[in-house]
Amino acid sequence: MRHEAAGVTEILLDSAKNEFLEYGFHDASLRRVAAKSGVSTNSIYTRFHDKTGLFGAVVKEAADGLMEIYLNSISEAKETFDVKQAMQIGGEGTDIVLKYIYKYKDEFKLIFCCSVGTEYENYFDKLAAIEENYYRQFAKQFSDGKHSVDDFFIHVYCTTGWQYVYEIVSHDKSYEEAKEYMDNVRTFNYAGWKAVLGITEESK
Repeated sequence: MRHEAAGVTEILLDSAKNEFLEYGFHDASLRRVAAKSGVSTNSIYTRFHDKTGLFGAVVKEAADGLMEIYLNSISEAKETFDVKQAMQIGGEGTDIVLKYIYKYKDEFKLIFCCSVGTEYENYFDKLAAIEENYYRQFAKQFSDGKHSVDDFFIHVYCTTGWQYVYEIVSHDKSYEEAKEYMDNVRTFNYAGWKAVLGITEESK
């Protein structure tokens, strides 16, 4: 019986993922999910309580995993006192994040594009807030003392950073296209931070 239940749960989650991708959270129908899964709607309510719980069950593993990866990357970057190394760690972290997102591309498309009305609609903002906190420290630590960056600049910069990820996911870019795009963004951002903070070859 346990094996049968597990199989039903997997089928439900797969059907729900497809339903949410096609219709979004608000317009998704539990009746359609149940019909496509060959079960009653009561089976969904028993396992997931409601549509919100079903959506969470579809994306939770991917969301929790990315948050852990990102927090670890930020923690590692905070420990360095060399700007070039900090940017390198950030770049490596971006690569890891991108690979992970493409491993769970459907789930992140749901989170970024279809989650309004669920607890995940602010997931994007939570990631940006973590990055914003780090870049405040980064700007203070690596400025040459003559250049300063205000909090609003950092806020917009970090929000825009996750907007890049939203764009590649929402436009269904291949991993290869996304990797090339993010490599260009990284090069662009590094040059920008050097100029904004007054970082020279001698100060690196």
